Amino acid sequence: MEFYPMPLFVKLSVSHMENSLSWYKEVLHFKSVFEWPGKDGQPIMAHIRGSKYQDILLVSAPEPHDKEANGKGIVLNLSVQEVDVYFKNASRAHAIIIEGPVDRPWNARELILKDPDGYLITLSMGINREKSFDDVIGQMRNTF
Repeated sequence: MEFYPMPLFVKLSVSHMENSLSWYKEVLHFKSVFEWPGKDGQPIMAHIRGSKYQDILLVSAPEPHDKEANGKGIVLNLSVQEVDVYFKNASRAHAIIIEGPVDRPWNARELILKDPDGYLITLSMGINREKSFDDVIGQMRNTF
């Protein structure tokens, strides 16, 4: 596994590490970079990675917390190659699908999921990679 300086590193407080690790691995195909065990040997912190620079640090919440408070106003956006593959994975894993897959006027196909702790994850891919930025802006102006 490659180690590199990260321009942004997201840290999420999770209520049940095993469930969260399983969800990110099964639904989003993230891999463990490292896991830090607690006194009982079970992970209390896990550095996981999707693609390069898609790193998340999962940290066990010190006490039970309100899952509904997680992610208020925060959505993690991940660029992926094929949104529909993730939709199939999410469906098989009985993940909570908030929306999609849906084609957006900003030239993106998106899928929005909710993780076990209530964090929203948007998976996004470009629809037409040949379109220029100006073409996309023009398309959006015509839509809105």
